[in-house]
Amino acid sequence: MKLFTLLLLTAMTAFGQEPKLDLVIKHAKVFNSRTGKLASNQTILVKDGIIVGVGSGSKGYPAHRVIDAGGKLVTPGFVDTHIHLTDVYRTHGPLPAHFSEDSVALYRKWLADDYLPFGVTCAMIMGQPESWLPPVLSWHHGENYPDVYTVGGALVSNQGRKPYINHVVVNSPWEAKQQVIAHYKLGLRHVKLYWKLRRGEFEAAFKTADSLGMRVYGHIDQHVMFIDSTLDIGLRNYEHILTLVNSVALNEADFNQDMQQYYRPGHGNGQVERLEMFRFVHDKNPAVLDSLIDKLGRHHATFSTSIHLMAEPFGLTYFSNQLDTTLSVAQVERCRENFKIFMGYVKQAFDKGIMLRIGTDWPNGGKAIVSEQLLLAEYGFSVAEILKISTMNGAVALGMDGEYGVIEKGRKADVLIWEKSPFDRYENFRSEKMIIKDGVVFENKN
Repeated sequence: MKLFTLLLLTAMTAFGQEPKLDLVIKHAKVFNSRTGKLASNQTILVKDGIIVGVGSGSKGYPAHRVIDAGGKLVTPGFVDTHIHLTDVYRTHGPLPAHFSEDSVALYRKWLADDYLPFGVTCAMIMGQPESWLPPVLSWHHGENYPDVYTVGGALVSNQGRKPYINHVVVNSPWEAKQQVIAHYKLGLRHVKLYWKLRRGEFEAAFKTADSLGMRVYGHIDQHVMFIDSTLDIGLRNYEHILTLVNSVALNEADFNQDMQQYYRPGHGNGQVERLEMFRFVHDKNPAVLDSLIDKLGRHHATFSTSIHLMAEPFGLTYFSNQLDTTLSVAQVERCRENFKIFMGYVKQAFDKGIMLRIGTDWPNGGKAIVSEQLLLAEYGFSVAEILKISTMNGAVALGMDGEYGVIEKGRKADVLIWEKSPFDRYENFRSEKMIIKDGVVFENKN
């Protein structure tokens, strides 16, 4: 495929039929996100925002722009499978009920500023106000913005109180079915089921979405259903690897005693409690978590990462700005030890066959991705594994690997040219990158 395309273009040029390429990248060291291997001295040919050829050699091809990568690393653009517009826009002030017509461009730019300069070329919105759907669905993809897709509002059952703005309440299995159908008719092809969804509504929503060919994602907590019961229903895509510990039985009285021993009553930091749960299970009954991970691996489940948010309160991340200053020195150290235990389970899940995919679920998502990449490297993941998690795994989980996540003929020309390679030093995940979106070099004008 690769060599044939390049030979064909050479022949066309020789007979005077110049292929009107928009971009040629030559002397590239291309990362293959399928195999994890590098191929040197590659040439990438781009036309109308699509990769039309990839192969070895550096012959001249007429194009509007030629970039000599000079042997630098070239990877696909990053795919963030879990973002929220509310996270982005809250940093700019109160959240609007609707986007006014004269503000849509500004809101869209704020989103692009948080992601595209860091190499995120595709992202999935995992819950947003339904009133925001019309303008978001009208956003055309282009070289100055990441491609965004959405699940609409995440589905929840009636909880007897006002729902969070990212959620849609369904009061019965019939309503759950109708809501999924309504989203499908709007053009959505992905749906998110939240942990506040009762089993009846969950099954109705899942079966309806599945019958329509929609991708279904679930944030599953212990309050209503456990992960293994949703696996039996058919769910395979899960949000946040940190939720693993919520689906194993633990002695609540003993756990609450530990929390009271080490932290002040009612400590409001959810990351503290979640990490303490991993430690509790690890110390008291690790077999139950091992068994769940094994089952998820056998079912080829996928999980978004969301590990930056778990580490940030304790000063373990890069680009951190939300440290928990209420913790004592001893408490911070305990949380850091707990984070190490948590990351051990993240690596175990990956090694057991669970497909990890980048999903930041955090403000400043582009920076959070770089932070997650560095954290993964610190806890035993190879550079090739991290790049695959950041690119192809997300595209596969979103059902979009025909467009994103790999540098191949027919895929979108969303690629990154790295100034410094993380294969030389993993710290180079922080490297500057030339970002090419839809075959056009992104010019960051901020």
